[in-house]
Amino acid sequence: MDIRQAAVVAIAGVAIFFYLAYIGQFLASIAVMIILIIGMVILMTRLSKKFGDRPDLTAKLSPNAKSIIIKNSGNTSAFQVHVALVPLDIEYDITEIPAEEEHTYPLDKMINEAKAYITWKDSEGNDLSHESIISALGKGEDDLLKPMFPMFDIKTK
Repeated sequence: MDIRQAAVVAIAGVAIFFYLAYIGQFLASIAVMIILIIGMVILMTRLSKKFGDRPDLTAKLSPNAKSIIIKNSGNTSAFQVHVALVPLDIEYDITEIPAEEEHTYPLDKMINEAKAYITWKDSEGNDLSHESIISALGKGEDDLLKPMFPMFDIKTK
């Protein structure tokens, strides 16, 4: 919905409000609630289109702890992916990880614990990053209480 359509809806809503206010306050309050609900639906639809198509990369260890698995659980492909394993001094690049795909990077030896710092670009060229704690024994990114939509964990540079 563009700005002209939203303006027509707002003007019609105000006209309905004044008409119903003339008839009775109860009907006018119902009209105000309906207008506010329609406005919130329009706002949330615009925000979901803006923030919905974004790649979401996380890292985890394979079950044998000899490889790093980078998973894209977002809706679009991630480009120019750079992964750095912090205390291990291992860095590598991946050209592209499509949506809902995984990339496995084999390691020379088993690792116990590390932090994977991942940077990538989305389809619009925005720089994004994420830090994942990976451990062979401890808790990783597969937390059942983790929110479905990563609202605060992805940082835009």
